[in-house]
Parts: sequence; C-alpha cells; structure tokens
Amino acid sequence: MTPSPPKNTLLVVGALGVVGRSVLEHFEGLEGWDVIGLSRRQPDAPTRAEWRAVDLRDRAACEAALGDLSQVTHIAYCAVYEKPDVTRGWSEQDHVEINLAMLQNVVEVVERAAPNLRHIALMQGTKAYGGHLGPFKMPARETDPRSMGPNFYYDQMDWLAARQQNKDWTWTIFRPQIVCGAALGSPLNIVAAIGAYAAISKEQGLPLRFPGGPERVAEATDARLIARGMEWAAASPNAANQIYNIANGDVFIWQNLWPRVAALFGMEHAAPQPMSLARIMPENAACWDRLVARHGLKPTKLSDLVPDWRFADFLFGYGQRPNPHHMSTIKIRQHGFHDCLDSEEMFLELLRILQTRNILPS
Repeated sequence: MTPSPPKNTLLVVGALGVVGRSVLEHFEGLEGWDVIGLSRRQPDAPTRAEWRAVDLRDRAACEAALGDLSQVTHIAYCAVYEKPDVTRGWSEQDHVEINLAMLQNVVEVVERAAPNLRHIALMQGTKAYGGHLGPFKMPARETDPRSMGPNFYYDQMDWLAARQQNKDWTWTIFRPQIVCGAALGSPLNIVAAIGAYAAISKEQGLPLRFPGGPERVAEATDARLIARGMEWAAASPNAANQIYNIANGDVFIWQNLWPRVAALFGMEHAAPQPMSLARIMPENAACWDRLVARHGLKPTKLSDLVPDWRFADFLFGYGQRPNPHHMSTIKIRQHGFHDCLDSEEMFLELLRILQTRNILPS
C-alpha cells in the first residue's frame, strides 16, 4: 500500500488582514493542509485553524509563541506594520526598520523550529515600483529598477534572499495591485471604506457621489486570487525564488463602478463631488452608530471598520492628478498561473459578503 504524502502545514502571518484572512480561508478548504493563524488578535469568525496571538515586533514574544512550530512546512507572510499617517509612513525609515524586524522575528524563529520548512510567500505591492511616490514606467515589470527609498519591500526582499542561500526552502514574492477583501480593521481595505461611505450616504438621504479626482484607468487584485496564487507557488518549481506581479487581469474606472454600488445599496447615484474622506468621514461616526442600531448590524465602530480614510483618498485620487499604476502580469502567466476575474463584479461580491456577515446594511 502506497503511503499517503505527508501533510502540509501553513503558517499564515497576519491572518486577520485583507490578504491573510483570504489565505486562511482558502487553505482551510484544501485537503492535505493544516493551517495555523497568527495575528495580534484572536479570530473574530469561526475557523478550524490553530491560532497564535503575538505582536511580531516583540522578539521575545515570538520566541515564546512560535518556537514550538516544528510542523510548519510553508509560511504565508501577509503582515504589515502601518503608521498612523498611512501614506506618509510608507517613505519613513522607522517604517522600514519595524517591518524588517517583524519578518526576521517570524522566519528566524520558525526556521529554527521547523526542519521541513519548504516555502515562504511574501507580500509586496506597487510601492516596489515607486507607486506611492508618483507615476512609474508602465507596464511595470518585475525586472524594473528600484525607486528611491526608504522602502521596506527592498529590505525584506534582500534579507530573505540572503537568508535563503544554501537552504532547502524557497521563497516567492507577490506584487498585487489594489488588494480587495472582506477583512475588517485594516487601514488598507478599500472595500470596507466604499461600503461604509455608501451606507452613511444613504442613511443621510444622500445619493452616492464619487468623492475622488478625475477619471483614470485602474487595476485591482482580489485577495482570494492571491490565495490561489500562493497555493500554486507552493507546489510549482517555476515559482522558486521568483517575484510576480499579480492582478485580476482587467481594468476598471471608479466612476463607472459607482452606479453599480449605488444600485447594490438601493440608493440614487449623482455626479461626483470631490472631498476628503479622511476629513469628513470620522465626523460621521455617530451617524454610523445610529445606522448600526437601526439595522441590527454587528456592533462595529466606524473607526474599527475603517481605521484610516487617507488610503481611500489616495486611491480615489482626491486632491491629486490621476496616477495610473499598470503592471504586466505576463510573467506569472508564462510560469503557469492563469486565474483571472472581473474587477467590478469582485467589488460588488465583496460588498455583498460584508452585507451577508451583517457588517453592512443590505
């Protein structure tokens, strides 16, 4: 009788974030995989994953919480430290130092404990091409030169590549566009921001108006697509020590999506009205509380649902010239990963998920 192959064990680091939650849910549904979730908070939804709660900035805490994980074969590193001023923090040196230390604290401890470690997946994004600084060469390709630092992506990548030398495990880096998922509490989750903005507009009897700048063509990446990409990379020799752009495969324009969002919430749609959501939305926290009570929603504060609205202003182009960020995804397709999906449908589906979970009103 042929023995069954050994079981894989995936450690999802940052398991309650936009990417991490999708990775956790995806691998939970796969045969032959055990899953361990890692975050600062305990899980806020049912899960079959083993759970470890730890602050990755604390090396001693990581030693205590992760030092016994001898069964881990794969790591999906989806954690990120963001400063209170999210977009400004991307170009500050302490942002680099903290994010590098977090990765080191996980990999060094788990690598020492897990003799069968085989693969580490690491998340990046368009900041690798200087997307946070302004326009970059399009379409961006994985071989493009780096932009001006500080940039924690570069430090993490250099450290991981050096650490991997002469080791049995390999790494894969993913660079998505705007990452979209159904997670809560992330300053980088544009789906929650769209849903909260629409719900509050309707509560006040207002039509849905796009609050950003001029039209531009944009790309996005469903976090569930990234999860499938990680499953592929875990088994594909082509993905060993490679960097991949990953996106849904189409393009969209925010202003064209807005009428469909309005229809989903059963409200009128009107012409755009540029305004800073970072300035106005925190002032509507009491309106959100009334909305939650009236609709019997899960008791969630607006500041918990959307901790920082500056990311929404950045993506919508408020107060700035449209800044297209297009990437080539030909490399990952040529290497064997071909999944794609419709971005407008993705936004609507993720908003429906938040409605089904009683986070947003139907």
